[in-house]
Amino acid sequence: MPSITRRGAAVALAAAAVVCALIAYGSQMGIDYGAAPCAPYICDDAQPAIVALADGKVHDFFANQPPMGSFSLVVRAPFAAAAETVGGHDLAVYRAGVFACLLGLGLLAVWTMFAMTRLRRPRGASLLVAGAVVVNPLTFQALKFGHPEELLGAALCTGGVLAAARGRSLLSATLLGCAIATKQWALLALPVALVAAPRGRVRLSAATAGAAGLFTVPMILADPSRFWLAQKSVGIATTFQNTVTASNVWFPFARGISAPTHTPHGTEVTTQYSLSHALGHLTHPLVALLALAAVGAYAYRRRGAGDEALQLLALVFLIRCVFDPLTYSYHHAPFLVALIVYEGLRRRVPAMAGYAIAALLLMTYVVVRTHDPALINAFYLAWSLPLLAGLAVATLAPARVRRLSAV
Repeated sequence: MPSITRRGAAVALAAAAVVCALIAYGSQMGIDYGAAPCAPYICDDAQPAIVALADGKVHDFFANQPPMGSFSLVVRAPFAAAAETVGGHDLAVYRAGVFACLLGLGLLAVWTMFAMTRLRRPRGASLLVAGAVVVNPLTFQALKFGHPEELLGAALCTGGVLAAARGRSLLSATLLGCAIATKQWALLALPVALVAAPRGRVRLSAATAGAAGLFTVPMILADPSRFWLAQKSVGIATTFQNTVTASNVWFPFARGISAPTHTPHGTEVTTQYSLSHALGHLTHPLVALLALAAVGAYAYRRRGAGDEALQLLALVFLIRCVFDPLTYSYHHAPFLVALIVYEGLRRRVPAMAGYAIAALLLMTYVVVRTHDPALINAFYLAWSLPLLAGLAVATLAPARVRRLSAV
């Protein structure tokens, strides 16, 4: 088995940090970061809370908590404070926080490269897969929209499932708890981790709840009214009026209304799409039901999940994107990161990850720029639904895939 020296590990970690720093330095101010306040709900804008914590204004931190969890805010605050100390303004503070979140992906990329080295994968393949974990189109989309915490959450979920598969329940619980305290969608990773864990599932569940509570309970106790108002923005009070995007299966059922709208480029006439109240509020429970059904089917048919659970994690996160009417491009980051790492570890050729990256590149830099929602939706469904079906078969019925490959 190839050995990994301390010097090699140090060089890899330093290289990952440099790549993360370069990406952060090249990012522009995120659209949602520092955006105008929303009414009557609270926008997913991290700037007021991060700046308050960086300045030591703890009361203001709690009073300005956004719908996202507090873990990424706490992680970003010291970096923001350092940027302010050296005279950085809003953009520098944002970039410092981006760097903090990207480090999670960087660590995952280094771990993946070394794991592939131990599996005697070609060095070029190891470098390519590790690079794709950090440098992919969704990384830049998340930064464009002002949500680097999405990338941190993706790294934490993938790492949490990997740790669970290796029987390291406390490490898994810590990572998953921090992921849940970063973004609420990370709850979907917990059932996957429980399936992946060879033992200690009760301990894993309890410790995950404890880790998530460590970052969540103080937010509730310090300012309960603000906390619940923020959660309403992403919970049961989510509105499906003028918020439906083109990248999901529900868009053909949406109705559009054109009106002057405030955008990052000023006031423009745009068409916004809505779902009926009845249909809209069925979609999120359906996502949870489909995800749990996939996990249940996997648990029933498979034993000794191991790293194969990463493929299940990718499937669950792709279900979330395809069936959520409020899906944005960067929401696919957890799915893509899990899939890249899985194929790097278990397949000689990362075919599905390569297909997904190619489709996302074409969609981001060609199709979306047509500004034609119908075309965007058609292209999205044309690549995502076949991939979803292929991923479901590969995850839930691998024997069938092997038989077809042998023909």
